[in-house]
Amino acid sequence: MLSLVYLPGDPGSLTCDGARLQDFPAADVGFAPAGPVVDARLRQWQQGRPDADRDAPVVVMVHGFLYDPRLPATPGSDSPLETVYGTPPVPPQYNLTWLPIVGECSNDGARGMDRAVAFTYPSESGTGEFSSAGWSNSYQYAVFDQAPLAARALAAILDGLGTVANDVRVLAHSLGTRVTCQAVRLLRARMPAALKRIVLLDGAEFCVDAAAGFFGCGFDVLNIVNRNDLVLRLGAEQMCHPIRQNGSLPACVIGFEGLGGNDRWLDLQLDSDRLRAWFAAGLAPDGTRYAIDPQAEEESHPFAGLDHCACYTNDGNRALVADLLLHELMTVDKLRALGAPVGTDSPVYGQFNSVTIPPTPATRTDRQRALALATLGGGNG
Repeated sequence: MLSLVYLPGDPGSLTCDGARLQDFPAADVGFAPAGPVVDARLRQWQQGRPDADRDAPVVVMVHGFLYDPRLPATPGSDSPLETVYGTPPVPPQYNLTWLPIVGECSNDGARGMDRAVAFTYPSESGTGEFSSAGWSNSYQYAVFDQAPLAARALAAILDGLGTVANDVRVLAHSLGTRVTCQAVRLLRARMPAALKRIVLLDGAEFCVDAAAGFFGCGFDVLNIVNRNDLVLRLGAEQMCHPIRQNGSLPACVIGFEGLGGNDRWLDLQLDSDRLRAWFAAGLAPDGTRYAIDPQAEEESHPFAGLDHCACYTNDGNRALVADLLLHELMTVDKLRALGAPVGTDSPVYGQFNSVTIPPTPATRTDRQRALALATLGGGNG
């Protein structure tokens, strides 16, 4: 596994094994191509992969909210290298880590293919940090500051991988779907031909942003939706007010509402009885039966009761996600042709392509003013 870390600051930097690979000045905007040091590190990794692995897809993993790669990867820490990117038996429960899903190892930690690129970035903050940036909570800071900055580094990585690998795929969860979408938007003018497929799990990216970012994309996007997900319903769609007003279309997120309106995008709603029956009947492309479930298995995750991580903790869901990511028959066109029950039962499904993305206040003063006006106005605008 290749671990690449984005560290914020002015400039923010992309590092690997403690060495700085590339700077991303916060004052700059737009796409910054992979620099020569990044290119060299990616090429070194690709050439160092075993011959049997080198032509296999490379999977870039993008974690979500409340992780900090600056912390040591020790039991109980918030380092993603201890949990979602940890090798079994670290963490003790194999179903907390994505490495078996992407084929990097087995459930017991036995070596698999050398194919995973673990992208990490700080996605949590203390009160002093988010308040000094003008936000009222740490989630707003993560959504509007941390994720877009990390996206510039992710875009450079995807751009660089496009020059050394023939097949690149992305697995992203929660806030990581926003980082991924923002990176795709930055890459629109020079999208790597090697980018073949993206799988989004319980996405916290806003639907209107995703509609703009993935419009006309030339690769498949498979979006796992769970309308049982309380983190998305009560958190992601509520915590960004008034920048994204509660109850408005711009506040809707892809992991709860789905998207629609894109030929290369497929919404699969885990809590749909029709979809669960379809996969259980073995109607998927190669006849595999999948026991998918929107409710997290008991004690499978610290936030199991909120059903935000069931998509990668439950064994049946893990098997499906692995095949959506890597099975060559699991394409958007093939699933549609076979009659997979796609879309969601959200009352606003498919209404996002003509909605304008609201601007984000750029200065601390503007952010505080917006928050103060919302409070005086009763909270929901």
